[in-house]
Amino acid sequence: MKKVLFYLLGLLLIPVACFTPKSTVTPSVVNLSRMFNPSNTKFHPVYAVFHNTTSTSLLLVKIFPVELLYSGTIEPDKVLAQVNITYVLSDMTNPDQPVVADSGQVKYNFSRENADKRFVSQVVLPAREGKVYQLMVIAKDLVRNEENLTYMFVDKSSRYSQQNFLVTEADGGSPVFQPHVLGNSLFKLDYTVDAPNDSIFVRYYGKEIPLPKPSFSLTKEREYLDSPDSLWILPFRKGVTYQLNYEGIYHFQLDTNKAEGITLFNFGDSYPKVQDVNQLVEPLAYLTTTPEYDKLKKAINQKLAVDNFWIEKAGNLGKARELIRVYYTRVFFANYYFTSFKPGWKTDRGMIFIIYGPPQSVKVTGTQEKWIYYKNNFTTMVTFTFNYVLSPFALNNCILERSDTYDTYWRQAVDTWRNGNIYLIE
Repeated sequence: MKKVLFYLLGLLLIPVACFTPKSTVTPSVVNLSRMFNPSNTKFHPVYAVFHNTTSTSLLLVKIFPVELLYSGTIEPDKVLAQVNITYVLSDMTNPDQPVVADSGQVKYNFSRENADKRFVSQVVLPAREGKVYQLMVIAKDLVRNEENLTYMFVDKSSRYSQQNFLVTEADGGSPVFQPHVLGNSLFKLDYTVDAPNDSIFVRYYGKEIPLPKPSFSLTKEREYLDSPDSLWILPFRKGVTYQLNYEGIYHFQLDTNKAEGITLFNFGDSYPKVQDVNQLVEPLAYLTTTPEYDKLKKAINQKLAVDNFWIEKAGNLGKARELIRVYYTRVFFANYYFTSFKPGWKTDRGMIFIIYGPPQSVKVTGTQEKWIYYKNNFTTMVTFTFNYVLSPFALNNCILERSDTYDTYWRQAVDTWRNGNIYLIE
């Protein structure tokens, strides 16, 4: 563990940037919809949380300097780009009335000559064992004047949950950031404190992950993580490397009497991008009838079948290309934003995001997230309510409150796509 922390501290010393802590503040956030609007900002920092002690946790921050806007000065000793990180940590003992436990700012300065390097830093959070916190992080590119907003949980309710583990690349030890989505590359696992044993148990789930039910369906979701396809026991000690050889879900546990552990995924080497032909076919399940979908899946040339589907709906090649661009861009960002223990496009939020587009307004209260779409010049609105549900498999787990009142809106949206038009609520 000392080696891991030494590495993380060392990252602060690389010449890409320097940081300056600010006094604690509580920022005012008005429009949270920018969390899920890819056109809102051109830079995309990523975060992970690691419980390094029983009284503190680390917020790991990864910034891509190449995404930042640099000022026009040519003086080498001048700061050319700046990112300000503002955070608010709230105690969720009472989810309806969260209490601010800590807040603050950190500023990072970047120089143009190091723009092609990656930058990783950390912020120490006063998080006590046995608590669950919600963390809001606002990253602002000060030169471009653009913000990126993220919410996440800091779950210290158990010493066996996923944030007690740190996933690092086998070569160099760089942290693997949330969501923990890996292809078959080698990686290492470190643990918060001394591990209770020298073995780790791995439950593997390789079966197909079901689609979420439509927003109007009141049928209960079927359980697919009730029993693993395989169970392995692997050594757990410093320096051991692991590899996810098969596509699927891997739940690592130090104690099988506890539900908690860390869940890692192999959803393909290109994930979250949409490149494989299967990745083109499967999201069409939201727009197709069962016979249409089965025909696409069984097609000898699936790429041709997908192209023909879109051309048929659009009526011409040019319009089909635009439909494809928008639809699969939404699939990509659903994967980017909403991956939990499912690919993002198969989650409840991913489904709504793909069909309806980015929400026009988002409200986060306690353990609930409301997406609002406005109709008829803002005189009518459609609201989707998602509840955060803590799971031993994922923290980014939101379940839609389904209602048969959504039936008309869902069918209208699907019919719009099938009639060759991009669905946007107006």
